[in-house]
Amino acid sequence: MLNKRIKYLISSLVAASGFFIYIGLPYESRYYSIMVGVVLIIFCFWFGLGVVFDKSFYVRLMTALMPTIFFVGFGLFTSILPLTLFSQLLLGIFFGGICYLMFLVENVFLVAIGYKTVPLYRAAYTVNLIILLISVFFLFDSLYSFKLNYWLNTLFVFLIGVAVFTYQFFCIAIELPDDGKNKNQLAYTLIPAWLLAQMALIFSFWPVGVFKGSIYLVLEIYVLSGLIQADIRDRLFKRTYMTYVFIGGAAILGILLMTSWR
Repeated sequence: MLNKRIKYLISSLVAASGFFIYIGLPYESRYYSIMVGVVLIIFCFWFGLGVVFDKSFYVRLMTALMPTIFFVGFGLFTSILPLTLFSQLLLGIFFGGICYLMFLVENVFLVAIGYKTVPLYRAAYTVNLIILLISVFFLFDSLYSFKLNYWLNTLFVFLIGVAVFTYQFFCIAIELPDDGKNKNQLAYTLIPAWLLAQMALIFSFWPVGVFKGSIYLVLEIYVLSGLIQADIRDRLFKRTYMTYVFIGGAAILGILLMTSWR
């Protein structure tokens, strides 16, 4: 039997190699081959974490969701960049490093399932949230770069939001004694995803630009995730939600002040 860290390393190297090949393809081929990359990433994580047959479908889906979001977001983002062989190599190494980090995080989450207290859970959750926010930034930046119709922007952002907040619920609820079975998962998933989609709809008409619009959507995910985390853990005190209301209000003020209508 291979040591866990060795399996994580091997799987990360395979994933990094696949990503290196992917970004080396011609531009017109990358969008068609992205699904092949998703399958490879899912297999690498299921193999590395040892959940191919061991866990329920829901747990397997959750362990594959974050790597898939990162691969699709980072893959689409790099597809619009001019790359040399050296930059492709650096991006492949970066991708492999993030994959290895995700393996460590997902391992902590898997151990936390089943009413176990895991000392590293808080650190793993924080690292995971950072990677998640970076990944969705890549997704939003790529999405707005396509200059799609407003209804397509709204639809795609809603679907991204559903995936993000479904995963967030999973990551937060596993710390609870019953793994969140008594919580309404649909409410914690669909409502924030709908709010995120409404902001995307506004940005389809508001001249915020691709980069700033993506940053604002990421900030909304951060605020909503913080509120969801506090509420799921029954710690949504006045000081907590006022903190996030202040952050959200500052973001809205920034949008208004930094928007140029000329």
